[in-house]
Amino acid sequence: MPTTGIVPGVGTIVLWMPRASRRRRRPRRRGLGQSVLIAIAAAITVVLVAGTLIAIHTQSKGYRSAATAGYVALADRVGQASMAAGARLSSLMAGAPSLTNSAFPDTARGNLQQGLDMAVVDTGLQAHQAQNLASPPPQGGLSSQFTQVMELRASATVALRTTIDQLLGMQPLPIAGAPSSTTPAAPATLISADQAATEMTAEGRSFEESDAGFRALRLATVAQHLRLQPSVWVPTPVATASLGSASLGATAAGLASSSALQAFHHLVVTAVGLVPPAIPTGGVGTESTSCIAPTSTVPGSSPAVVPPTATLAALVSVTNCGTVPEAGVKVSVTVSVADPPGMAPPPAGRRGGQVQSVVSLDSGASAAPDLGPLPVAAGHRYTVTVTVSLPPGQADPAGSMQQFLVVIAS
Repeated sequence: MPTTGIVPGVGTIVLWMPRASRRRRRPRRRGLGQSVLIAIAAAITVVLVAGTLIAIHTQSKGYRSAATAGYVALADRVGQASMAAGARLSSLMAGAPSLTNSAFPDTARGNLQQGLDMAVVDTGLQAHQAQNLASPPPQGGLSSQFTQVMELRASATVALRTTIDQLLGMQPLPIAGAPSSTTPAAPATLISADQAATEMTAEGRSFEESDAGFRALRLATVAQHLRLQPSVWVPTPVATASLGSASLGATAAGLASSSALQAFHHLVVTAVGLVPPAIPTGGVGTESTSCIAPTSTVPGSSPAVVPPTATLAALVSVTNCGTVPEAGVKVSVTVSVADPPGMAPPPAGRRGGQVQSVVSLDSGASAAPDLGPLPVAAGHRYTVTVTVSLPPGQADPAGSMQQFLVVIAS
């Protein structure tokens, strides 16, 4: 409604004021149609997300099934390799107490140790392969089950080798290609046959447990419509299987009583040469023999002749033809005057002498000790004697000494 007023200098004015209802803003309300649209959009979104998840699950299920089938195929190969390794170890243990000694290095102890070492290498490789098969991982925990079986077989094989080495005083053979060492490994701590029987029984029980684990693994693969061939180390009847707890435990006594598996000591001087070398006149300036029927030589009637020299040295090779490592082996070279009767002796300080060196040898290993020269005089004869100290237990001295005559040319 209008309102009048007087403004000085302007006059009367009329003001129109809006109604109170016009000054108020009415709140906006969402229409029913808009709410329906929002609900429909949300429903569509849920349907799309659910459909996407279902599609992903369907596709990934096929992928996982294919990955599991591929894993089982690879695991089957490792399982069959493990079964072959178990068969070799089983055959070795069945025949171990009756092993015989053949020509070196095919000794009973050497063959037994080599077989045990091979089993340790094979099972260790198979356990490593099992650990690296699970990428991508198969369904149903197959990977962990398979790895546990392979690792149990590997650890039990290592334990079996350790027990037998401690029973017989053996040790693992050097690995081909590994850095060589002149110091043999420390001898194994010896144990009694009774203790070995207890430990070997436990190790056989581990082999039985690994078979049970593999059987459970096969059942798990059958549930997924996959095929995994058997891998058995202890076949039925378990009581008489070579790697079963009963048979392994009884084998300890047979190993301890086997004469062929007892420690055998035999050190041999297998080669001797001269420095300076002999000239092609007179006797031979070298001596050699082998671990097969070794012989010790004595000076012949015709001496070896070397060029004029003030010193004479010997190049020596010593071989451990026994079945146990030998430490602290003394190798000696003695040069002594051997002139005919009535001949004036060599000058003082030119009458030879003795040098010595100490070496350590693994079974089957050879060493060339560093032996310095000895003083000699031209025109005189000398006997060169090379000896190796006999270890306790070496009953046969054949090959432990080599001798020959040498004349120094004028």
